[in-house]
Amino acid sequence: MSRSIELTARQHPNLAAAQAVRLITDSIDGSLRDEDFRRYLVIEEAFVLTAVRILGLVVAESESLNDATDHVVSLSNLVGEQREYFAGLREQFPYDGDVHELIESSSALSNYALGLARRDGRAAALVAMFAAETLYLSWCRAALDTSVDREPALQEWIEMHTRPAFVAQVDALAREVDAMDRVDDATLDEWFAGMLAAETEFHDSAIR
Repeated sequence: MSRSIELTARQHPNLAAAQAVRLITDSIDGSLRDEDFRRYLVIEEAFVLTAVRILGLVVAESESLNDATDHVVSLSNLVGEQREYFAGLREQFPYDGDVHELIESSSALSNYALGLARRDGRAAALVAMFAAETLYLSWCRAALDTSVDREPALQEWIEMHTRPAFVAQVDALAREVDAMDRVDDATLDEWFAGMLAAETEFHDSAIR
């Protein structure tokens, strides 16, 4: 069994807990309130910049073009498809509150992920992103398996995180974890669980 599979198996309780937050369960069963979706769009768009910074660090610390290629593709998806998604919804789902205050309320995720990447380097950054993307793939697959009516923009976000490009991104992160022969299991668990805890706090900040 690969290290990435072993890691996700050990972290199954934490993944289940992270997926049980109200934002995610409401998006799965189709009951997510419009105001909560608006808040989520604001904080998630802000986090995309953090993800770009983290992957930029990963690319900067890559030792070959082969090591960098998958993460350059992921960066392209973030500044391309995802940036366009959020830009296209700003007029349709405007947020009338204090954007700066809302983003600050969700800062635990950016603070954890970026702080971890800067402190512990490329391996830590990759494990954190693997935790986040594994959560999103699981969440969005569960949503697609649930036949309910959703806001079309939310449905598009869910489908975006189950398409081949995103699955390939998760697979690339898994391969990186598989190759981490200098990192012990306890450290992998600490990084992965820490990211999921930060994701939970982040998602909770979107719900009033």
